Amino acid sequence: MPNIIASDYQVLRDSSFQLNDGEEKQFTFHTQNAIHYSSALRNHGVMSFNIRPVNSARLTVRAIGLGPVTIMNRFKFSKSHTRMYQEAFDFDAIVAATLDPGNPNNFDIEFRAEDGPIILSDIVLHYKILVPVT
Repeated sequence: MPNIIASDYQVLRDSSFQLNDGEEKQFTFHTQNAIHYSSALRNHGVMSFNIRPVNSARLTVRAIGLGPVTIMNRFKFSKSHTRMYQEAFDFDAIVAATLDPGNPNNFDIEFRAEDGPIILSDIVLHYKILVPVT
């Protein structure tokens, strides 16, 4: 049976929260059987979120599972208004490095502030899925 590739997303957090300097917070990403990981195709995911640093601050985002994989490392945000930020990343590499065969249904996404505080909200992870064509 043929398949088509489509996109899907998961809202990891809708409401706002604050991370102080050195503080971290994790959100669970629930994998689906339909998630498409193929080494033949370049599969990128997109993480998007709203951010408002109270002062200038740095943010690190990692996928946590069998081993951590960095999505963005110590990215600096200057003091300003709330704005939306997007980061594209190699979703296949994240899945391959973090997914635990003993628990293949999820991995965590960790946000860590440095020189905070930072206020985050509306965290969404976009990814590709396979849809069977009948």
